[in-house]
Amino acid sequence: MPSLTNILLAATLALSSVCSAKTIPVKVGESGLTFSPENIKADVGDVLEFWFYAHNHSVVTSTAAKPCDPKTENGFFSGFFPVAQTGVASDNVFRVTVNSTTPLWFYCSQGKHCQAGMVGAVNAKTTDDFDKFKTAAKAATSNVTPAGGVFGGSVAKASSSSGSSGSGSSSTLVPVPSGTGTGSGAHSTASGSPVSGAGAVGVSFGVLAAALGFALA
Repeated sequence: MPSLTNILLAATLALSSVCSAKTIPVKVGESGLTFSPENIKADVGDVLEFWFYAHNHSVVTSTAAKPCDPKTENGFFSGFFPVAQTGVASDNVFRVTVNSTTPLWFYCSQGKHCQAGMVGAVNAKTTDDFDKFKTAAKAATSNVTPAGGVFGGSVAKASSSSGSSGSGSSSTLVPVPSGTGTGSGAHSTASGSPVSGAGAVGVSFGVLAAALGFALA
């Protein structure tokens, strides 16, 4: 029978791991054909939160070898987010949880946006690796949009809120029906924009329960 000390230790470790996760806002097209930030560092459990600006953009995972082609496995696609008003973020955000520290590459599949430099990376090993990826994108002969709808992440309603790096939430999230954001996505009517820095992700009671189960085993 495990001691109360061991149970509390397991619970504390689980809470610490989950509470240290961050939400990382990524601005899509706010300053032209760019992701900001474009070269991201993230830990396992962190959440990438993509905010879309004018005019119509997407985010798709690719590979270092083919920057403007969808990754065939374990990737994501946000669908398209049309936004009419310049300088205003979309009503919806696209969220992806980071599940590995392996480098992850992504691009916008609209028109020739990828070739124009609208690409990004998570945990690129070096700045040089990212620069090579960006250069390869410029030489791509096509820019491919995945078949089908949104996958590998979730679309949610979002409204901006104040906060600072390491604490608070950058958005209030409400699930959006499946398929939203794949074509005629809602235009933004508010001036919401992602908060600088990163907010903490809420505690996962599933993780906590799993830790307690392990301690009791």
